[in-house]
Amino acid sequence: MKELMVAIKEHLQDDTTLSYVPDLSIFITPDEQLIPESVNLPAISIKDGQIRNEQKLCKNYIQYAQIKVTVYQRILKQEESITGTHGVLDMAVDVTTSLIDEKFSISGLQNVFPIGEGESQIMGRENEMMQMKTIVFQYTRHRTWT
Repeated sequence: MKELMVAIKEHLQDDTTLSYVPDLSIFITPDEQLIPESVNLPAISIKDGQIRNEQKLCKNYIQYAQIKVTVYQRILKQEESITGTHGVLDMAVDVTTSLIDEKFSISGLQNVFPIGEGESQIMGRENEMMQMKTIVFQYTRHRTWT
């Protein structure tokens, strides 16, 4: 999971489609509601999700790891944070386009697919309101144990 989360962060920071999001505003978080004060908006967080293992023959298994990627945009005008240029809907499309089928040269990684998107939500921090939207990606990986 650690290798995957770091690879996602670095990939999103390098993607020119997301150049409107500062590199320091793409971060790994313990909770989608926790955004460091040093992070400027728009922003993207990466959080670990559930892992499910399916046993196969001969010490092989398939691992299904979920990663939650959340996009955040400042609310200046109510509709703009959702449907405006670089609103959360545009950001979700950009993130999905960037990550779908991206295997990061990680051994055994077979498939990457966005299995769902949550509804956009409002959250705030001290002097700022923001819109957020979470996309859940499932990473399918063939693994072995000794």
